[in-house]
Amino acid sequence: MRPHIIMGRTCAHRPAAALFCALSLASVSDALLHSPLREHAIGRERGAPAAPPRASSTALGAFFADGGDDDKGPSAKSVVGVGGSLGSREKLVNGSGGGFGGGVGSPDLVRTLALKDEALLQAQTAVASLESALESAVSNLEDIQRQLQLRVSELELESEATRTELDATRTELEDSRSELRGVKRELIQSTQEVRRLEAALAKSEVSAKRADQLEAYVATLNDMDAVEPAPAPPPPAERKEASSQWQLFSTQAKAFPMLDEWIAIKGANEGEVQISGKVTGHPTIPDGDAIVTSPLRDPGRAAERRVVATLSGSKYKLGTQMTMPTGDSASQTIASEKKERRPRRQQLVRARSSISIPDLTGYTLGNGRYLLAGDPTSSINGRSFIQTAYRASPFGKSMGEPLAIKFSPNREAMKREYANYQRVSAGLKRGSFIRRVEFLPVAGDEMPDQSALVMQRGVADVKAFMPKVGGRLEGELLLDCALTALRCVEALHSVRLVWNDLKTENFVVIEDSKGGVSFRGIDLESCMTVRTPPVDYTPEACPPEFAQCFLDGDAESFSLEYSYDVWSFGMFLYEIATGRGFFDGYSAEKITKSLPTFRPTLEKVEDPVLADLISQCLSRNPKDRPSIVRIFKHPFFADATSAKTPFDFLFGI
Repeated sequence: MRPHIIMGRTCAHRPAAALFCALSLASVSDALLHSPLREHAIGRERGAPAAPPRASSTALGAFFADGGDDDKGPSAKSVVGVGGSLGSREKLVNGSGGGFGGGVGSPDLVRTLALKDEALLQAQTAVASLESALESAVSNLEDIQRQLQLRVSELELESEATRTELDATRTELEDSRSELRGVKRELIQSTQEVRRLEAALAKSEVSAKRADQLEAYVATLNDMDAVEPAPAPPPPAERKEASSQWQLFSTQAKAFPMLDEWIAIKGANEGEVQISGKVTGHPTIPDGDAIVTSPLRDPGRAAERRVVATLSGSKYKLGTQMTMPTGDSASQTIASEKKERRPRRQQLVRARSSISIPDLTGYTLGNGRYLLAGDPTSSINGRSFIQTAYRASPFGKSMGEPLAIKFSPNREAMKREYANYQRVSAGLKRGSFIRRVEFLPVAGDEMPDQSALVMQRGVADVKAFMPKVGGRLEGELLLDCALTALRCVEALHSVRLVWNDLKTENFVVIEDSKGGVSFRGIDLESCMTVRTPPVDYTPEACPPEFAQCFLDGDAESFSLEYSYDVWSFGMFLYEIATGRGFFDGYSAEKITKSLPTFRPTLEKVEDPVLADLISQCLSRNPKDRPSIVRIFKHPFFADATSAKTPFDFLFGI
């Protein structure tokens, strides 16, 4: 490889080698510039006398002092190799050469040139070494680059594979999401289909009921003038159905409900006549319960073994008529200041209900702890049902007295009712409420979606009981029922509760073995703390201020006060004293709209003292209504409460 070519590559591609060559050439040039020959030549050019060169201790001085023999100095080829600027060796020795003039020390110059060649050779060797090292470094770098490229390629392949897996996973997730959306749509469609089927079933049931009513109406038209013997009620076994364990009402077709031991009573309006008696064969009311029909369409047809129709469209077949006792003793008027003191615990008037106990159905509740009997009856608001039951023995037989079980899917309302009972029981004044046996938050495996409250069973509520004793309560029965209701209200108010649902249907008659009767309060589901909004309301029991608030759309902002129950108590007293409420036969909407302008008339209340108390309780201004303490001190209750002892509150008296 030629030196100039190597240096050309080095200068072009190797900056370090070029720098080394430049430094070497600079050293050689510096030696020539400071040599004796250069000084001698400069002196001649300036016109100074030519002096012989000085002796030099360097190799170049020795070279000139030596005389430059051919056999001791460098070869002529080497001198010529410098480039011809100094001339040949012979010319330098003979003084005929051109660069420095004749007679100068040519052997030193030749030696200097030889040193230059040697330096150039060393520089070429160093450059070659550097080139080799650089080529090795470049080779290593290229190997590293190839490895890096290989690793990058591998990483790219792995990244591509991961990306492919992610895309596949994303696709699977999208597919799963699409499947879930499809399942959700199918579920919504199924739910909608179930609702449509339920609606269709309800419509079909309504249509079937209307068809039965039409059929009954046609039969009534055919039998209206016929006189038939009263058929015996079918035995319970024939009236039971086993199609569904929890079928609430029978769907078997019946001709007409039968009313036995019936009496005709006056309606609310002039000329109206209603029938009160024990019903048999009613589609929703248990056999033996006492009912009061709506006003008759034709009162003149009220006779035994005849079919009568009411203004509401119901039809009944009248059985044996009740023989009413003579009304020789009317209600006493508490008018004089001197009244005969009644005995404190006078025995109540005996009035047997004669309501038969229903048969067992074969179904249970509370995981077999209670045996159900008869058909369940719906509450007035339709949110719960009540059914007779017995405790079950270890052998599955009924034992003990009959009980009543109230069950409802509204668990929150059932919990609230039980909590209200417990709250009253923990107070000093406990009132006269029904005895509770057990509360079942979950009514067992038989009804897992409902709660149940097991209670003492009454023979009838007060509204159904009054027709059995002449259509209204009188004497001791009236006083005892009114006093029971007042004590219940007092107990609730003592623990800061407002009943919000005081009415005759919420008091039941308890009959003892000797025929004596007493009264107990039930249904505390609607009770709420004073000065809080009500959760619901009963139109017959609500005061005008709430009715107006309800009509204005502000029922949720209404604040319950104790005066609410005082109004309800006045309505209750009027109904038990006359046998009819002010709004009997009215719809809930009509009652609510009538209350804001309602003015009670008390001509039908025979006892003027009781009429005075009712008038005070039904004051339109809530602030004018008497407190519970004032009601207890009213002359109507004065004798009944005057003989109290300090310990009577322990017994709810």
